[in-house]
Amino acid sequence: MDLPPQVQNLIDAVSALPGVAGCFCTPQPLDEIDVDMLSLPGDFGSLPQAALIRTQGGREDEVLIQTEVIFDRSPGAWLSLEFLAWWVRDWGRSGREIQMRPMALPPKGFEIQLGRTLKFFIEYFLIETENDYGDTLKVVQEMADSIADNFQGYQECFENPAEFTGDIESI
Repeated sequence: MDLPPQVQNLIDAVSALPGVAGCFCTPQPLDEIDVDMLSLPGDFGSLPQAALIRTQGGREDEVLIQTEVIFDRSPGAWLSLEFLAWWVRDWGRSGREIQMRPMALPPKGFEIQLGRTLKFFIEYFLIETENDYGDTLKVVQEMADSIADNFQGYQECFENPAEFTGDIESI
């Protein structure tokens, strides 16, 4: 499937981080999502439950930019998870409606799933004012540029990360 260049740029920026096994980005309109739909199976289970409950469903013209990130089990993945958690926090503190949250399936379905279904979503909420998703694509490109620029700017931190000392009081 051909993706808009902005979406591919975001996927590429996240995928360039160490330990990222997979990345997918799906802009999704939320204005027709009703709270009652959240209990339905399939894609509805991946929606940001708490955020949609708080607003009683999607707001008028609201779009969710949902970036799914799947990590391998390497030390680099742990660093990238921490980096993205900081990045999302930083963007949120600047007034953007963004969050990062984990998602996993039940520990056991037909077989044991625990240990292989954990993934994270970076979710950006915006009101789309254009009929062609122009606002959405602009934000997606800003996200891609910011992640790539910050990864490059903090490259030395990935190469020489701090050691976990066990001192949880200083975290």
